[in-house]
Amino acid sequence: MTNIKILNSYDSPGRGPAGLTFNGRFLWSTDYPSGKIYRIDPETGQQDKSLVCPGNLSGLTWDGRSLWQSLHDGGTLTRINPETNDFDQTIMVWEHGWLSGLAWDGEHLWAASQKNGKLFALDPENGDLIRTIPAPLAGGGLTWHDGSLWLGYAYPMVFNEQYNHFDWEGDEQHFAILQIDPADGREIAKFKLDFMPMGLAWANDTLWLTHAGERKLYRTQIEIK
Repeated sequence: MTNIKILNSYDSPGRGPAGLTFNGRFLWSTDYPSGKIYRIDPETGQQDKSLVCPGNLSGLTWDGRSLWQSLHDGGTLTRINPETNDFDQTIMVWEHGWLSGLAWDGEHLWAASQKNGKLFALDPENGDLIRTIPAPLAGGGLTWHDGSLWLGYAYPMVFNEQYNHFDWEGDEQHFAILQIDPADGREIAKFKLDFMPMGLAWANDTLWLTHAGERKLYRTQIEIK
């Protein structure tokens, strides 16, 4: 595994940064305690606009025209007009359980089923399921870059059905980002971290991460072999 180098660190506009995406000019970051989505200038780290999306916000992605937002335990993916804050479309995905990261591959939406350990692709127009691939439990942020899916996760973890939460499996606690083949879920590369990234976004050649515990956004550099 290769470590990820932090180039810049910025304070999050909110208390709980989760999903993250890049629209070619601005970063957008969800804040789950407030139910807001902040627009952030990546050059300065300053936010200049916010949208309201009630619920336990998790993943976020940009499809070239609109934002898509997932609710962690709400069973929905919602398309949001960033200019008007209108909710233009909602896709129901209750059957996939807890949702974390979201990504856009240029044609389909990808979502991380955190509790069920899988990634699934949907047709954004009708919500039809296109493909499901395996992924680690306790997945976090998800993004698309150069033909691959990138997923942050914590390991080794198990899901405790009795108490409805994740537990560490043993004494060790690890965090990483996986580069994943979208065809079959095969691990292409693995990059070690010391925290769980709940938001991932490639902005040109740098990878941005959110750190909810520290209330930070990090601009990082990763070595791709």
